[in-house]
Amino acid sequence: MTILANFIGINQYADIHISDLTGARRDATALWALFKDTVPEIQAKLLVDSDATIDNVRESLNQTLKSARSDDTVIISFSGHGTHDHRLVTHNTTVSDLTETTISMEEIADCFKETQAKIVFIILDCCFSGGAPARVLESSPIPRGPVPPLNILAGTGRILLAAANTDEFAYELPGTGHGLLTKAVLDVLQAASIQVNISEAVNDIMERVRADAGKIGVEQTPVMLGYVEGGLLLPALCRGENFYREFPETRAVIVNRDIKDLSVFGLPDAILSEWSRNFEGGLNDLQLQAVNEYRILDGESLLVVAPTSSGKTFVGEMAASAAITKGRKALFLLPYRALVNEKYNQFSKLYGDGLGLRVIRCTGDYTDQTDLFIQSKYDLATLTYEMFLNLIVNIPTILNQIGLVVLDEAQFIADPSRGINVELLLTFLLSAREQGINPQIIALSAVIGNINSFDAWLNCKSLVTTERPVKLIEGVLDRSGIFQYLNPDGTTGTKQLLPFGTVRIRRDKPSSQDLIIPLVRTLIQNNDNEKIIIFRNRRGSAEGCAQYLATDLDLYLKSVRPSAELPVHDLSVASAKLRNCLNGGTAFHNTNLSRDERIIVEDTFRDPNSTLRILTATTTVAAGINTPASTVIIAEQEFVGDDGRPFTVAEYKNMAGRAGRLGFNEEGTSIILADNAHQRELRFHQYVMGKLEELNSSFDVGHLETWIIRLLAQTKRIELNSVVRLLLNTYGGYLANSKLPQWRTAMEQNLDALLKKMIALGLVEQEAEFVQLTLLGRACGNSSLSFSSALKLVELLKSFMGIALSATDIMALVQTLPESDNGYTPMMKRGQSEAKWPSIAAGRYSHTIVQALQRNAQDFFDYYARCKRVAILRDWIDGVPTNVIEQRYTTNPFSGVITHGDIRKFADATRYHLRSAYQIASLTLFDGIPAADDVESLTKQLEVGLPASVLDLLGLPILLARGEYLALSQTNIKTIEELWSVPVDHLNEILAPKRVNELLKYRRSLPSDED
Repeated sequence: MTILANFIGINQYADIHISDLTGARRDATALWALFKDTVPEIQAKLLVDSDATIDNVRESLNQTLKSARSDDTVIISFSGHGTHDHRLVTHNTTVSDLTETTISMEEIADCFKETQAKIVFIILDCCFSGGAPARVLESSPIPRGPVPPLNILAGTGRILLAAANTDEFAYELPGTGHGLLTKAVLDVLQAASIQVNISEAVNDIMERVRADAGKIGVEQTPVMLGYVEGGLLLPALCRGENFYREFPETRAVIVNRDIKDLSVFGLPDAILSEWSRNFEGGLNDLQLQAVNEYRILDGESLLVVAPTSSGKTFVGEMAASAAITKGRKALFLLPYRALVNEKYNQFSKLYGDGLGLRVIRCTGDYTDQTDLFIQSKYDLATLTYEMFLNLIVNIPTILNQIGLVVLDEAQFIADPSRGINVELLLTFLLSAREQGINPQIIALSAVIGNINSFDAWLNCKSLVTTERPVKLIEGVLDRSGIFQYLNPDGTTGTKQLLPFGTVRIRRDKPSSQDLIIPLVRTLIQNNDNEKIIIFRNRRGSAEGCAQYLATDLDLYLKSVRPSAELPVHDLSVASAKLRNCLNGGTAFHNTNLSRDERIIVEDTFRDPNSTLRILTATTTVAAGINTPASTVIIAEQEFVGDDGRPFTVAEYKNMAGRAGRLGFNEEGTSIILADNAHQRELRFHQYVMGKLEELNSSFDVGHLETWIIRLLAQTKRIELNSVVRLLLNTYGGYLANSKLPQWRTAMEQNLDALLKKMIALGLVEQEAEFVQLTLLGRACGNSSLSFSSALKLVELLKSFMGIALSATDIMALVQTLPESDNGYTPMMKRGQSEAKWPSIAAGRYSHTIVQALQRNAQDFFDYYARCKRVAILRDWIDGVPTNVIEQRYTTNPFSGVITHGDIRKFADATRYHLRSAYQIASLTLFDGIPAADDVESLTKQLEVGLPASVLDLLGLPILLARGEYLALSQTNIKTIEELWSVPVDHLNEILAPKRVNELLKYRRSLPSDED
């Protein structure tokens, strides 16, 4: 007797409208490998993903069944999507032609009738009933009459084991990489000692499926039809060479520094070769520990706390590659859109273009691939914290597909403004474990003090190190030129870094410029490869610093002239400054630069062969953007703003950590500036020798309402006495309850009063012992707004009952919220020069809207600032050139200066809250609100700064700069169709030749009308 087998598993579907799965390929591969290891003589075929086309599946089934002899046993397993009308969905199934691109039960039954095989055993781990995230094609037709039952495949010598009955769903079990049915079959077949009688084991399989289904809060019961006289006997499956090759995580292996050693984990040779080229020295100690001791490639979660440039990001990349190799989805979550875009570009180039992985990003921009994320049509995704939180709260089934979450810059959980989003998304992930959803978590953090049970809350191990691949000298320099420093070996000392008398007053009074110029000159003269980052706490200071260094050091530097690459349209005041700086060998990096300008600055500075030697930057460069230097100079030690908060030790260490370029410098140096010897001593002990702050939660009992409404938005319905558990699940609740046993009782009392208040406000409704958010409450809870802001918006909107609001009206009303007021708006607060903005705003909006801007204003300047913002936003979306907006709204060249960074900040903050405001408005006003499409259009306009008439051009796959879109618009090219009709010579007059060539290359790739 011979066993002939087909194992079919499909995770990835070619049709964009068919969502991908995560466990089907693994189902088929595991069964194939175990049978191959146990029964070497088996004739087994494995068809997965792109190989499992309808033709290949059909041919494989026909060949197997036709070649079977009268004493043979045929085993067929199918894991993937089914349709409502009982058809198997293949890799190249198309939703538009289901009948011709799927395989029906009747077709399979006909094959069964023709085979001479003694026994045919078919496992169908799909379902024929709806319900995401079940293994069914939702868009398939639902039969209205009698349908072929599954038992047409069954009979004497023909056994069918189906994942669920025709009216049930078949699910995947998150965290295992398998469908519920296949996992149970694998467990039963491996648990036996010699052989298994499937007829007798079916009860065990059913119980296992029911138990696992219960873990994720669903019901699923397998169905077995048909019979074999004496029962169907299968051998107990044993793991061997094939299984361990496909699933290396099932046996612990130890690797050495050679990256090629990672092949034992099943990582593709192409990825390992690329890594080997990028990391010639192989794995460092941190990465080796993560692999060998903490088993990240075996799926173990881990908290990594390490300095900048320690190689911790590569720990996340290794884990992501291992997860993807096993058919799981991997995510990188990052704090800023700039970081998401940088990682997306890096990963696309490395893993997408070169290795064929599907890399996507989601940041809230119009270029997002959110649809692909929801449909699981990706391998590796990069998202901002807020975007991920929004998606999983609104579409919780997304979590079922995720195998790994890499949380970069995890220390942001303590951030006063962003921390709540980090904590809520982690709370959601941890709470999902109660439903059996348990993705691997790799949390990467810059240096912090005591991790304060963060790892215990995450239920993972922690890998904490202060070691850096490039040693770092830290110190403080005063105006006498004395440098007090800490060596990498822990010894301290002082030296005369600058000759006495070098530092002199260069302006009308002492300033940091006096020290920075001679310091930079000395560093440049002493090292031909010197690259310096100077951190400044203001955008203006960063620009000014780069300018005076470009002027004063011109004799010592070769100029950098990438001007041909720099944008030529819609230039801001900062654009002109940047060109002057680059001509002197310096550059600055802040939000006043456009996206293209920042990318050029970053790429040029990190190029070791570039003559750009000095980069002055605001603190955002310290938050993960890949711009290392040999020396870091920190000019100030506090943030700007009303509070002027000093840098924490951790924030200082993050900036200092940018010093040191692996492969170019044996060590890096960070230098804090001080005025005198006393200040030098203070800053040396405060920062260089300072103790890192303990990690903590941003939870604030003073904002309990915001936390509760955001947590309730993560649930559908909850028992009243269980609401406090939502708080206990957070990191803040975990810490508070462990340190103060009576904290829970106190919270229960607070929550009782709070829930009564929310019920009275119509945000929460109660039924018996259960509470849930109302639709309005859910809109507030899912919004980006604090509880108090949401309520203020509701009250403001109620005053507009019976008045029709446009999308731009809602945009204006967003400016009354604390989230908008708390952002800095440059104002001249002496005299009445800012008092003109209400009348100017009234010319762009109705008097009713402008009057509403007075609501809850703290003073006149608060009101003027709101009017100024709404006028700027209107100019921005109308396509007014950036330099015109800057000049129009700058009241005084020395105070109240409006820059490109301010314009973008207003636009980005507004569009971030606009959708939330609109959803709340739709539940408050019911009528008189704009169409959803108008709001979506306005959101795009705020992002790109274009009139609605030009938005069609955003459909081009080539991303243009704002100025390029406006230049096309000014010549009446406002649609893609109009663009293609323009002669090339005319395009060359409008756009740079490089851009025209990109457009023409894309145009030639399109099918012609004749095609």
